[in-house]
Amino acid sequence: MTTVKTAQLVLTDTERTIHQRAANAPKSSPNNAPILLLAFDGVNRDLLYDMLDKGELPKLTDLLSGEGKKFPHAYLDPTLLATMPSSTMAAWTTAMTGVPPAVHGVAGNEFFIREENRLGAPAPVSFSDSKPTIEIYTDGYLNKLVKAPTVYERMREREPHIAIWVALHQIYSGADRLLFATNTVMARALEEGLVKITKKTAKTATLQDDSKPDRSLFAMLDEDVIDKVVDALGDEDDPVPDVLTVYLTGTDLYAHVAEEGPDEARRAYLHEVVDPALGKLSAKLRERNALSDRWVVLTSDHGHTPVRHDEKHALYTEGPDSPARLIGGAGYRLRPFKEKVDKDTGFDAVLAEGGATSFIYVADRTTCSGPQRVCDWKKPPRYREDVLPLADAIFRNNKDGKLVKALQGTLDLVLTREPKPYAEDDLPFEVYVGDGRTVPLGAYLEQHPHPTYVETEARLRDLAVGRRGERAGDIMLLAHNGDRDIPDERYYFASPYRSWHGSPSRQDSEIPLIVANPRYLSEEISDRVRRVLGSAPRQQKVTDLLLDLRGEPRKKTTPHPH
Repeated sequence: MTTVKTAQLVLTDTERTIHQRAANAPKSSPNNAPILLLAFDGVNRDLLYDMLDKGELPKLTDLLSGEGKKFPHAYLDPTLLATMPSSTMAAWTTAMTGVPPAVHGVAGNEFFIREENRLGAPAPVSFSDSKPTIEIYTDGYLNKLVKAPTVYERMREREPHIAIWVALHQIYSGADRLLFATNTVMARALEEGLVKITKKTAKTATLQDDSKPDRSLFAMLDEDVIDKVVDALGDEDDPVPDVLTVYLTGTDLYAHVAEEGPDEARRAYLHEVVDPALGKLSAKLRERNALSDRWVVLTSDHGHTPVRHDEKHALYTEGPDSPARLIGGAGYRLRPFKEKVDKDTGFDAVLAEGGATSFIYVADRTTCSGPQRVCDWKKPPRYREDVLPLADAIFRNNKDGKLVKALQGTLDLVLTREPKPYAEDDLPFEVYVGDGRTVPLGAYLEQHPHPTYVETEARLRDLAVGRRGERAGDIMLLAHNGDRDIPDERYYFASPYRSWHGSPSRQDSEIPLIVANPRYLSEEISDRVRRVLGSAPRQQKVTDLLLDLRGEPRKKTTPHPH
């Protein structure tokens, strides 16, 4: 059934004006270098770079001023890492604000906001509801959750007349225009695809038969978004935007459910859907003479890890073998799994799911000792009396399965820390090792090496240590997922899928960053990018890079021959 919000989206134009210009204001700010940002969802570095090396993406290669396997005017960075958790909403918010989750406040696809006693769920995982996802575009749902200025707002502060267009991306505060697909295509994708496919099972997707998902739903969305950008660029009365962001989401959405597995699915999708669409975009920009000195920046949010599509490996909120039963068995009252609950609903624990990771929030139970009492969530929980008993119950059940047998051996790490009031900087997570004891994460990983994990301690500090670090929970669980070599040994906090992400593994975390400009040689671009990335090339540096590229006056020399 179509929701009210879906109906609202159907009645919405295929673009929104975000920034109103004065009638006599300049239409653009053409003195500085223009930028095209290509945001690919769910594409890890090795996969994309291998396809470029093998010549499987000819239109993208041409857009990057490449020549076959060579890129004389581009730099393919081999170092950038996604934020933690390596999931869509936390990652893109980090990339587009330049600060980590503990600062901008978007800890994952869903997370609890203690001081407001509400759930932020721009991409629900623990329940199925299209409304929050649709509200990203109708009401700015995600942008309102972000507690830091976006890269576009920072650009506009420097250049009041800058022209910025954003196509489909969830973060757009500070832009002039938000472009998205034809309203009926967009509504269908959000109602049937972006939510139902990724929140239930593959059988809720549009199917060619009884079991195989049809990728055409996602291809239609991405192709239509490109078409809308191309159409908008065809208006000769409007200058080409100084900054144009184009977001393609089908690679991720199809990878989650593709029967053939995420690597094969994404390779085919990039080659057969994304590359031809980029060819149309490139042709229109060249027609408008808008690529001769434009920086092209390509990046992604996370990778993908194959998992088993069954209830055994899906540690979902529902059912007798669920994490909810474990938390309830430990004596805690869980918040119902939906975006909004009545203000008089009593609960002293919250579970937010996110693939390889989940967050658990605990109340100070002295504020709500009766069975129906509403807790004071503005108060931090007591560490010894409220947090550690639940951490210990989860840890012990992972060892012996006494509370919920099916969850035995499913967790890699149980992380916790002493709570701080929500307005204060939070402490880093430590590893719970039983009997009320914790060990610093770095020391634990030295004693228990995780060779597939990368920069785990530093990235978890980005998530947990800061003004809004409490949004990552009082307890954080890492499932056996990115630390395991085969799908049969991997688990994930979600309904059944065929692929997930969110872990600290290289497969989930190593993301592409390509920077190209036909007026510069690759060595010049490399020096510049590496200077900006510095010694900690993590996702927040994308904003720094975009500001740096946009900050210089346009180069007056002729392009290098290509």
